[in-house]
Amino acid sequence: MQYFSTYQSLMVSAKSCDRCKRHAYVDDAEFHEFLSIDRQAGYGSVFGDGQQLKLDLCQHCVKAVLGDWMKISPNEA
Repeated sequence: MQYFSTYQSLMVSAKSCDRCKRHAYVDDAEFHEFLSIDRQAGYGSVFGDGQQLKLDLCQHCVKAVLGDWMKISPNEA
């Protein structure tokens, strides 16, 4: 005999850039190029102890804001 339980799960279906507001759905190539940060700040953080940090940036904003410091090289795999 098999017993079943129901459960609800969430999945990301779209993203919006927090800088330029560009919007992309999961079936768009642009969606998969977003940089998403979701982390908790540690003790002594400039953001405040234990604060939750969340950020979604499209690839265009990542390049514009962080491009000067990024190391970009061919995939080694």
